[in-house]
Amino acid sequence: MFKHYTQLPLFAAAFITLSLTTAGHAFAGKLPQHAQNKQRVEGLYSGNLNAASYFQRGVTQYNRSDFKGAELAFRKALEFDPLIPMARYLLGNSLLEQGQASQASEQYQLAIGLDPTMAEAYYNLGLTLHRQNNTREAITRYQQALSLNPNLAPAHYNMGLAFESQGRIEDAVSEYAEAIRLNPNYAVAQYNLGLLLAKRNQTEPAITALRQAVTSNPNLVQAHYQLGLLLVNEGQLDEARQTLKTATELDPNLASAQYQLGVVYAAQGAYSAASRRFQEVTTLEPENVEAYRQLGAALTQDGQYKKAAAAFESVVRLVPSDPMAHYNLAVALQRAERYPEAIVQYQEAILLKPNFSEAFYNLGIVLEQSQQRDQALTYLRKARDLFSQQGNLAKISEVDQYVQQLTTPVTLSPVVQPTRPPAAQPQQPSFLRQTPSNRRGF
Repeated sequence: MFKHYTQLPLFAAAFITLSLTTAGHAFAGKLPQHAQNKQRVEGLYSGNLNAASYFQRGVTQYNRSDFKGAELAFRKALEFDPLIPMARYLLGNSLLEQGQASQASEQYQLAIGLDPTMAEAYYNLGLTLHRQNNTREAITRYQQALSLNPNLAPAHYNMGLAFESQGRIEDAVSEYAEAIRLNPNYAVAQYNLGLLLAKRNQTEPAITALRQAVTSNPNLVQAHYQLGLLLVNEGQLDEARQTLKTATELDPNLASAQYQLGVVYAAQGAYSAASRRFQEVTTLEPENVEAYRQLGAALTQDGQYKKAAAAFESVVRLVPSDPMAHYNLAVALQRAERYPEAIVQYQEAILLKPNFSEAFYNLGIVLEQSQQRDQALTYLRKARDLFSQQGNLAKISEVDQYVQQLTTPVTLSPVVQPTRPPAAQPQQPSFLRQTPSNRRGF
């Protein structure tokens, strides 16, 4: 269920007397999003006027996110003066933004050779190595960056990612925590810390970290979603409902959030609301068996038996060998008083699961409702045998009472003009008032 934000953010070329800002965070798998900034590099980096002119042009193009144009301009500047460390560094950024990690690494190494105190070059070199799955060397570069600038929060964050990929969980937790200490609004660090704590069953600290993440970045969809899951597991359904609802509002196509929100609504007895969420999931994921199963259960609880049967028919279509799928469909059909169809589905459930005691029981009842009493008694007695094997005393007693009602002769009272009263209808057992199987997963 857990999804990490493993974006490795570059330092952008947005300078005020060499004061750097970081690029914005994006989801894992996407290229870093450069922070749009109109600031320019102040001061000259070369005595060569042509080099200085092309360098400034490269900065302008870079700040416009024209990374190819920036690359060409920085290369031109370096033709006139190859000893500009900042031009090497920014050329590396431009190449990395275009996905050319190996070429970017070369430029960062050249920048470091020209200026060994450039912490950001060590950091971005670590990013390129991390992207090339050279985790050990990436950690070394992050450490070199931090030795020059211990307050580099993104270096701590990305070192946490690297440690986590190596299974060094304690070290990862420490690095995420340090990144958060340096930047209390570091949402993705708070998010990843929350996930790690949750995996270690430190639920309350995990919830705290995820709450901080959604406060730092209210648009962090996955943080809302994962927080909702933890709150559900803790039984805090009201807050879980709200945070999952926020996740669905931020991303209506996040089927897992729609599903879990439906589960919460169902747990709170809001079956119509639950049905709408599960219906949305089936639209987004037409092959999602559990969504159809939950939809059918919610509709059954809401008394919409015809729609419930349609939902369970989809389950049967997707998993025809699942006896519970046929059983749940049979229950919905029985409640809709479509008895012949219900009989067929109960029989199919029994065929797939010969010891399915509940299916035998309900089949006996629906046969009696269809005026097939002899067959009904056969299945009811088989159900009793199975309940006996299971040691289910409550069900044994229930079957016995039902069978007794079916087999007890009707006693006639003398009247002036004798007429035979209608046969007493047996009370339906409590089993039929239960919800069809409603197994929820988180």
